[in-house]
Amino acid sequence: MTTSTPASLSVLLQTLSLDDNNSHEEFLRQANNILKSSSDPDTLRTRIVALIKLERYDEAIKSIEQSGAAGLALEHAYCLYKLGDLKGALEISIDKVETERRQRALKHLHAQAQYRAEDFQAATAIYEELSTLPPLVDNEDYDLKVNLGASEAQLSFIGKDGLRPKKRATAEDLQQYETAFNAACISVARGDLNAGLMLLRTSKKLCSNLEGVSEEDIQAELAPVIAQEIYVLIKLGKLEEAVALYKSSDILETTDEAAKLVASANCYLTSQTPNPHVGLRVYEALQKRPEGSQKPFTFQSDILDQNTAILNLQAGKENAAIASAKALKAKNPNDYTLSTIVASIELQTSDSSSAKSIAKTLKDGASRKLGSTADIGIAFINAQNYLKENNVTSAVAVIETLIKELENQPEKRWLPGLVGVVAGLYTLQGRKNKAKAELEAASAYWRSTANPDPAILLATGTAQLNSSNLQDRTMAASIFESLVASHPSALSNAGYVASHPAEDMPSRIAQLTPLTTLLKDINVNTLLDAGVAAPQTKKRPLESTSKPQIKSRKKRKIRLPKAGIDPNKKPDPERWLPLRDRSTYKPKGRKDKKKARDLTQGGPVADKDGDTEMIGGNAVTKVAPSQSAASKNKGKKKGGKRK
Repeated sequence: MTTSTPASLSVLLQTLSLDDNNSHEEFLRQANNILKSSSDPDTLRTRIVALIKLERYDEAIKSIEQSGAAGLALEHAYCLYKLGDLKGALEISIDKVETERRQRALKHLHAQAQYRAEDFQAATAIYEELSTLPPLVDNEDYDLKVNLGASEAQLSFIGKDGLRPKKRATAEDLQQYETAFNAACISVARGDLNAGLMLLRTSKKLCSNLEGVSEEDIQAELAPVIAQEIYVLIKLGKLEEAVALYKSSDILETTDEAAKLVASANCYLTSQTPNPHVGLRVYEALQKRPEGSQKPFTFQSDILDQNTAILNLQAGKENAAIASAKALKAKNPNDYTLSTIVASIELQTSDSSSAKSIAKTLKDGASRKLGSTADIGIAFINAQNYLKENNVTSAVAVIETLIKELENQPEKRWLPGLVGVVAGLYTLQGRKNKAKAELEAASAYWRSTANPDPAILLATGTAQLNSSNLQDRTMAASIFESLVASHPSALSNAGYVASHPAEDMPSRIAQLTPLTTLLKDINVNTLLDAGVAAPQTKKRPLESTSKPQIKSRKKRKIRLPKAGIDPNKKPDPERWLPLRDRSTYKPKGRKDKKKARDLTQGGPVADKDGDTEMIGGNAVTKVAPSQSAASKNKGKKKGGKRK
């Protein structure tokens, strides 16, 4: 029996055709025969590639580890990635790959692993780096463009694209369904639903008209597009159209389990009054979620879990709702939207209506169920209720109590969302120095961490640029230098130029967006046709709301005689005099007459001796009492006891 040499068997392997469906099995069988008598490196790689083509990744990894052969790092990383071991795939260093072509391939794999690990910032950075290099294989530049667009879309969905330029769909994006779909996702994530719907329908049309692609593959590619279109229709309030699209499409027959799951869950919620008990059964049927590369992203699965908790609450299963909320809280400790579930349970059995009473109700119940009084979600609810009542002071007091309780938990105390709320409330109160101090303290914390938050740094640098203090402007320059190095963008570059002397950086100024580019979308003729707002010619007094408005007095109604006014009758000339001064005034009774005589100006006044006085210039004589009356009185004696 003759023994075949590795060289002769390598020639035999080259004669096999990859067009044959059984070629991979044949490659594997021939490679196994060779490896029984020789450890040829090319044959070993051929065997491993054949196992990968047959999706037998466990066997491929076992063969790599047993052989200990060098030069198989790329294949090893790929097998780990396909098995869902993203961390293991990322730990394989590019330095272990010997050629530039294979190093580039491993970078592609690392970017894809970062994407599946939901580190979209790292994936975007790798794709941008690869895009600056000349392509080594056909269509690599197009693949990089598609993958970069997908990473940017995911950054938009999780709200971390604040420093990235706001891209718009170009005519080139509308040529292929992948680029049109990515542009649609970016528009949807940024709230431009109508533009997103138009781009989604364009992508669906382009995908349906693909040539040389099987119907099964087309349906698999259409599944995420249809699922996204259903979501947009629901957000636009077109519920009937969304249900019709769900029923008419073949999305339930697709192999994309994630798209099927999201579309089915969203379509159930289109009902105006969904039955929570039926909804729980629907969600239970969807609990078998796909794994591996088809597993939904965390922000998608978390929303599905939140919907389950809310359905439990609506169905009256409070314990199940609390258990779901606690499980989600343990998995995502910084997700405080779950606090609304606990707040709903506490408030549905209380009569609280004012912000103060709601805060009192939530203080004990929420802390008992959530296990902590310093819950950011509950504090935000209370602050929002106070703001609805225009009570900014109480809202600030709630947030200040919260941050005092979080002093020993810096990872929570300096969360970007919390910092933004604190700075916003201080600004609303007009306390700009307090807002600036909050941003500076947050920036100092984040700059001491491994991954500084770019939004915090940008806000702090902008606030310090507005200061006239030289030390603040120096700190702003330092912040923008770090931003330009770690997160280069148009905003960070503009901040860097604004915080440094212009004569020292002509290269940086050249990187700023030209004015012609900024103004290219402005139509001057349209602005002129719309007219120019003319300034006011008259000065209007400032409307002051601080002074209390004085109510105008109500005009007295003119009272007229019932019989009307007789034109022939002359009015009384004494009508303007007081009643007692008129000639027709007649006091009633003797006492009134005497009193009127004594009190009237110009009347007679007599002293105790009966003498006459001059009153009003007229002599008035008083008659003396008669003698008879005097003697009569004199003759009277007092009665007494007889002796």
